[in-house]
Amino acid sequence: MRRALSLALPLLLAACASVPPAPPAPLGEVRGDPPFELSGRLALRDGERSLTANLRWQFDGGADRLSLSGPLGIGAVEIVRSPGGVVFRDSRGERRAPDAQALMLEALGFALPLEGLRFWVRGQGGPGVRGEGVERDARGRLAAFAEDGWTVTIPAYSPDPLAALPRRLDVQARDLRLRLVIDAWVQPPAGAGGGS
Repeated sequence: MRRALSLALPLLLAACASVPPAPPAPLGEVRGDPPFELSGRLALRDGERSLTANLRWQFDGGADRLSLSGPLGIGAVEIVRSPGGVVFRDSRGERRAPDAQALMLEALGFALPLEGLRFWVRGQGGPGVRGEGVERDARGRLAAFAEDGWTVTIPAYSPDPLAALPRRLDVQARDLRLRLVIDAWVQPPAGAGGGS
């Protein structure tokens, strides 16, 4: 009996050593276009000009409300986008337009890619992302991709339980570089985990 155990023990140990490790638990994944609210910081470089701002962004599925404050050179700014158009408010008053990009470019001298950015902040590629050039991290989350002329890199994700949501995004097109650091998910999108 002792001899049989001494022969069987190495076989059992070898069998245990060859069992592959269990795959990591799947991450919550944001699907669709769910509402969210976040706060963070924005750094923008446009050629020679550099700007920073605090950001609060609410998206309810049909409309955006972005509040930017800090050293933008014009004080606090609010951008409200809905299917009916865009309202831009700053210390000089209120402007309306049908298109957010054109209005931001006119008022601020740069335009944030809001149509794609609302997906990117949730760790998603937007409707314009194709399969080529998409990179993923070790946990299967988006790490880099290109969409509609923008190069998007997600170098950091939030800690658990919101590990499906980016903590930082770097976005670039031509001379415009944007870094967004998300400090808090006030209302995380559905499927992303708990609140923070």
